[in-house]
Amino acid sequence: MQPSRRAFLFGRRLPRTPWDTFRQRLERAAQGQVLELDAGPPGRARLVPARAEDVRHARALCVEYGVALLLDGTGDTDAWAGRAVLQVDPSLLAGRVPGPQAGQWHAGPGCRLGDLADAGLAQFNDAPADTTLAVWLAEAHAWRPGATSDSGIVAVDVLLSDGTAETLGAFGHSDLRPLRSATVQRLVPALFQVSASADATACRQQAGWPCRFRLDALLPEPPADVNLAQLLLGHGGALAWVEGVLLAPGRAPAGVPAAKDVPAELAGPARRLEVRMKDAFDSLDLYAP
Repeated sequence: MQPSRRAFLFGRRLPRTPWDTFRQRLERAAQGQVLELDAGPPGRARLVPARAEDVRHARALCVEYGVALLLDGTGDTDAWAGRAVLQVDPSLLAGRVPGPQAGQWHAGPGCRLGDLADAGLAQFNDAPADTTLAVWLAEAHAWRPGATSDSGIVAVDVLLSDGTAETLGAFGHSDLRPLRSATVQRLVPALFQVSASADATACRQQAGWPCRFRLDALLPEPPADVNLAQLLLGHGGALAWVEGVLLAPGRAPAGVPAAKDVPAELAGPARRLEVRMKDAFDSLDLYAP
C-alpha cells in the first residue's frame, strides 16, 4: 500500500517522542515493571527491577536518551524540571546471603533494615524497619569525621554512570585486590587528590562532617583503614547505583548529621568537595544531584 493511501485510510501517525521510544525500549529490556508516571514532556517513569540486569539496561538507555536515573525514595524530582526522570525502586532486589566472615552479610539494595537487624547487624536496630538498604545508604548519617568504619560497611558493588561495575572496599596494605576497571583506576587517585586539599582538611577538623559526601572515608581515624565503600555513605543516589553491600556488625550514629547545619565558613569548602566528588564519580551527570 502506498504511503498516501495508508495515511488516507488510517490517518497520519504522529511521530513518537524520544521519551516514548525510551520507555518502550525499557519495557522490552526489563523483566521488572515499568510504570509511566508522567507522559511528559519531558517524561517520568518508575522501574521496579526484578534483577540487577534491569538496572544495567536502564542505565544504558538513560545515557542514550538523556534521562536522569533517580533512586526511588530520595531526592526531589522537581529539581529535574526540564529533564526526563526514571525513578528506580530496588524493593525486589532484596537478596541476602552470608558474607565471607562470621557475622557478615551480603545484601541487595532492596533488603529491609528490619531484616538486617534481625540478622545481627546492630547498626540497624533502631532504624525504620521497612526502609531499604539503598535508601539508608543514600541518607546522611552522623558518624564522627574519620569514623565511617562504625557503619559496618565492608564493601559496595557499584554501577557507575559509564557502565563500569566494580566492587569498592578496603584500600591499601589491608587489601591486595587490584581494581579491575580503568575507570576506577582513574577515579581513586582523583579522590585521594581531593582528600589532600585544603577544603578537605578544613572539613576533617570539625566535630561533625560538614560535607554531603563522606570523603573522610579516605581520612580515617587509626587504627581504621581507608575504605572506598564508605564514600557512598550519604551519597543521596548521586554518585552511583548500588548493586549490593557487604556488611559487618557496626554501630548506629548518634545526633544530627553535621551536613544539615554547616557553619557559614565551611559552606564553601563543603560545596567544593561535593562538586569535585560528583564530577569524579559521575561525569555524565546521570544520577540524582
